[in-house]
Amino acid sequence: MKKKVLAVLTAITVMAMGSVSVMAASPTVETTEAPVATQKTTTTVEAVAAPAEYAATTTVSAGFTVEAVSTTTVQAAAVAVQNELLNDVASIGAKLGNSELASAATDSAKKVTASVLSVVEVDPTTAVKDTTGNYVVTLSVPTIAAGDAIAVLHYNGSAWETIVPTSVAAGSVTFATTSLSPISIVKLEVASVATSPKTGSTMPMAAAVVVLGLAGAAVCGKRFFA
Repeated sequence: MKKKVLAVLTAITVMAMGSVSVMAASPTVETTEAPVATQKTTTTVEAVAAPAEYAATTTVSAGFTVEAVSTTTVQAAAVAVQNELLNDVASIGAKLGNSELASAATDSAKKVTASVLSVVEVDPTTAVKDTTGNYVVTLSVPTIAAGDAIAVLHYNGSAWETIVPTSVAAGSVTFATTSLSPISIVKLEVASVATSPKTGSTMPMAAAVVVLGLAGAAVCGKRFFA
């Protein structure tokens, strides 16, 4: 009897250990880091959407499923966008083969904006890995345009890693990954920094008005007292 109980307990322990080993840890919201010292461009991450909205607007190729992630995962992805992509624009530009991004890195007159187009949980159902040991996934997101600078962030269980897409088409992005869990699709755009109107050109005129006003008041005062 004791042997049977021991065998059952052992089996339960093994099953529990097995379950723990396959469960990927959820991402946490990290601290935003400073950009590399050589970077001069301004960077910003656009406001993220709700997890359910991302899940509703993202579809995946056959053999996979898409589910909503937690709010914490979306927030963690947004910080990862800053730390992994925007803090070294030159590096990510070179990685994506995008010369516009690479040259913008050291240009203070440029601004690089990252838009998180999707953050979803992707899981295989009938899909299998190819001969190189990768899953080939196509995510469809309506806001992707052909020619967009798209980076894929994947949480591998311990950290976010950047994946370079194999192709970007109107409404979809295809990429290869050795494992699946939270996936974020990020669009990077370069624009010129909007210069604020110079107040220096209007200040002399304002000063002149004040001076003229004082001079006029002085003249009027002289005439009044005369």
